[in-house]
Amino acid sequence: MALFKEVKCGRCDRRYSALRVRCPHCGARKNRDGKTAAPEEGARWQMIVGAIVLLAIIVAAIILITTSLKNREPEDTDHTPPPPTASSGVSTVDGTNPTPDVLPGEEPTPTPTAPPTPTPTPAPVVNAITLNRSDFTLFRVGETFEMEATVSPAGTKVDIIWISEDPKVATVDENGLVTAVDRGSTIVSASAGGVTQECIVRVNADAPKTSEGETPSGANGDIRLSHTDVTIHSGQGETFKLSVRNAGEDAIVTYSSGNSSVASVSSDGTVKAVGNGNTKITVSVTVGGETVKLECVVYVVT
Repeated sequence: MALFKEVKCGRCDRRYSALRVRCPHCGARKNRDGKTAAPEEGARWQMIVGAIVLLAIIVAAIILITTSLKNREPEDTDHTPPPPTASSGVSTVDGTNPTPDVLPGEEPTPTPTAPPTPTPTPAPVVNAITLNRSDFTLFRVGETFEMEATVSPAGTKVDIIWISEDPKVATVDENGLVTAVDRGSTIVSASAGGVTQECIVRVNADAPKTSEGETPSGANGDIRLSHTDVTIHSGQGETFKLSVRNAGEDAIVTYSSGNSSVASVSSDGTVKAVGNGNTKITVSVTVGGETVKLECVVYVVT
């Protein structure tokens, strides 16, 4: 099938395209007059068929291009610039540069960091306070007794505040040391964490009247006990020392317990809690053949 005009070679008598200058078969130059080869039978139909094929190729190409354009995804028309990086120094709001770039060789000024807010320490919780005495008696002015307070739960670290309701009778310091001042009674309390425990303190002696030259009460030779009523705790096997005052060195002193299952007493006057209840400790004092019996009531609690 020939789409272009053919000529006939004058040497080899073969046909070739008129576009060629020489015969592709023998190399003879084309005649100057452009001798045209005699058309073969059906040459016209060949040209028609060629034209149809060429047209079909063009239509197929157009269809292919159109289909490709329809299936192609639309291009992103958003031309918003990407967000600036941390090192670009450009504001993310309006694109300006509020802070100039650091010049070479210079260090940026560090931003001060706010100090962390301290967490408040929770106040310790106190459930109960237990004292080593619920009441006791002091028999001479200046006599002392050290009170002890146990805080529950165990191990709670808290300061105990000691207060005497009547410092004219007895005082108490920050460590719980009670000192007799004058005859009477007062209440000494221990407080911590909103909890308070009280103890009754009695003083059986008058304050000395030094301005009138009188001797202190208790120096007149009257025989008496160091305690007349005491409360101790059985759970800890608590003890205290019971002694006789103003009896003299020649006095014979014996101690006995009315109920040894509640409290026992040794020959030197040491009383020990055994079980809950109350009993009397009897003290017999013999001086110059005369015997005096004194009593101390002991209360034992858990």
